[in-house]
Amino acid sequence: MKTSGMVSSGREDKTPLRLLRERAGLTQPELGRQVGVSDRNIRDWENGSSMPRIDRAAALARVLKISLKDLCRALGVDVSGIPDDSEASEHQAEPEDPS
Repeated sequence: MKTSGMVSSGREDKTPLRLLRERAGLTQPELGRQVGVSDRNIRDWENGSSMPRIDRAAALARVLKISLKDLCRALGVDVSGIPDDSEASEHQAEPEDPS
């Protein structure tokens, strides 16, 4: 059952970010060490009381082995209308020939 970003699992509600961390087999302190933040930061991100800076989000996505877009979804960020990486690269302009 999913309600407002929380997944009900028995007695406790788990956020999508917590589920991703647990799927990676990491505790909050372990994830914090790998990302370069405190376990308090991880806890705050998981419960939605704060959001990671973009550099921390990139590190978090790297450690969890997910895309930034999937991380944004897990954090409750609306990513509708943002192209996937493959779509975005198709629309990038070719560099001009310097000659």
